[in-house]
Amino acid sequence: MKRTITLILSALLAVTMLLTLAGCGNKQEAPAATTAAEPAASATEAAAQTSAGSITADDATFVSGGVSVELNAEADAIIAALGEYNNVSAQLSCHGGEGDDKTYTYNGFSVGTYPKDGVDRILEVVISESGIPTSKGVQVGDPVSKVTETYGDNFRKIGMYYAYDAGDGKSLQFFIENDAVQEIDYYYDV
Repeated sequence: MKRTITLILSALLAVTMLLTLAGCGNKQEAPAATTAAEPAASATEAAAQTSAGSITADDATFVSGGVSVELNAEADAIIAALGEYNNVSAQLSCHGGEGDDKTYTYNGFSVGTYPKDGVDRILEVVISESGIPTSKGVQVGDPVSKVTETYGDNFRKIGMYYAYDAGDGKSLQFFIENDAVQEIDYYYDV
């Protein structure tokens, strides 16, 4: 009996440790851009670049109800402007700051934050339901062909994610399974 209890407690401890670590390692970092900086493009050139697969900082900014959720921005005012959330969870930060990483859950999406220099900042936005499109109209449930037609073929494949780099550590990522978008992540690489 004592041995069975010890085994159960050991298993629970192992599962708890795995779950704690899983929250810190679920994304891979985006590599730095490999091209030299170029002068600002005109609107026509920017449209051509987008169709060729590059994305802009605007593409990596989530908007809900007129509220822009910019990656790495201070979180307090953004969370307040988004309105009442359904749930908030917290765990000790695994991003180098003192404090907690937090996840605010809303209908169809969540907003993750991380602490830096005593201020919570936006780490990611995860869209998990259809009906919440990106600025260019891609949403959960769309075929992978719509992603590549809209954002191009200039993505990095990270596991089952198609990741489009917007520069400055920001990216727009599409989780693809069964040739369809299952989740959309706006992600900041801390």
